[in-house]
Amino acid sequence: MSCYLRHLKPVLGELGIEPKTKEERKQIDLAIRSIVGKSNTDRCGEVWQEVKVRLQDDVKKRSLLDALKNLA
Repeated sequence: MSCYLRHLKPVLGELGIEPKTKEERKQIDLAIRSIVGKSNTDRCGEVWQEVKVRLQDDVKKRSLLDALKNLA
């Protein structure tokens, strides 16, 4: 499912998003995939690559965080 969520734990924690159940993790995974333009059929590594690119660019990171904040 979401091999990259453990890497996002600090970022998600700052937003008050702390998925505890498998269902919550899946919901976060699907939301992130939607935000970065990936489908649920894309491999986890492909999604993580796109997320990493966004985290390294301040403008894209802010956009990602703002979209995730709407989940909280």
